[in-house]
Amino acid sequence: MTQMAKEKPGDGFLGWLGRQIGHVRHAVKTDVQKPQEIVHRQERVEEAKHPDQPGLVLRRTVIDEVIVEKKKE
Repeated sequence: MTQMAKEKPGDGFLGWLGRQIGHVRHAVKTDVQKPQEIVHRQERVEEAKHPDQPGLVLRRTVIDEVIVEKKKE
């Protein structure tokens, strides 16, 4: 019968470094180009002058999208 470890191995600096390398390795292997289709896209820009500073303009850009992931066949 095997014993369960009470703590994760590598609690020190080398354990932390190994976990960071693992996260980066996983991110590199992940496919970010999933087949998807944008069904709806709406962009709007709102601008307003700052009341206390006359030369300052506040701008907000909002993009709303509805995305449907296509199933792999």
